[in-house]
Amino acid sequence: MPLDATIKNAIYTYCNNHLADESWYEEEFEFIQDEYLRKRLVEEFRATRFAYKIYEGIEAKDENLIFEIRHQILSYATIYEAVLHYVLYNYYETAKQFIELLYHDAPAKISIPSNKLTELNSLLEHNGESIIPYHMQRRKKKDAEVRFDEKCRVAEKLGLIHKFVNEDGEKIDLPSEIIEIFGYRNAIHLVAEQRKNINYELALSKLAYRRMRPFIDQIKDKLKIDKKGIYA
Repeated sequence: MPLDATIKNAIYTYCNNHLADESWYEEEFEFIQDEYLRKRLVEEFRATRFAYKIYEGIEAKDENLIFEIRHQILSYATIYEAVLHYVLYNYYETAKQFIELLYHDAPAKISIPSNKLTELNSLLEHNGESIIPYHMQRRKKKDAEVRFDEKCRVAEKLGLIHKFVNEDGEKIDLPSEIIEIFGYRNAIHLVAEQRKNINYELALSKLAYRRMRPFIDQIKDKLKIDKKGIYA
């Protein structure tokens, strides 16, 4: 049953008092010119922060804390992925490093006339099996075949994201950390979790949030330098 209105109002007030207004989030993702995607990113970011405040407010423990951590990692990893995908495919689609990522050499069967094929089959045999002649062909990968870690490394080569030194003088390998966060995101189902012996820690979910700031800032800075999108 629904909570009493007084309790609901108190929860919304508590959470919203710790959230930036919508215009702040809009400015964060201003370089995303696809209005639908930008709206979804804003919604996801705000909802993730709202949920975190609820769990923080009730001082979640045990399985509730694990659920909170998993949700935070999943949400932030999704934002990282969506932003990086959009930027690469829309602003750097002609960059040499990105094109090299999208294409690969794959074996393609050679079409041979049937009379010649019969003759070849009598000659091309190994351990009782026919040898099929082929050549290597340059093919474009499907979007699903391009791994997130590969996109991160290309983004690093392009200067979109990079290592940096934080305010405490710590050296931060941003591309590697984002790849690690996304790796945990891929393990967020019980079978993989058990197989990989993964233990979720609150520190990782907080890291996923804290790295969003340099991630967005670095991408914006590079887009401004390269005069891409709204910064052209």
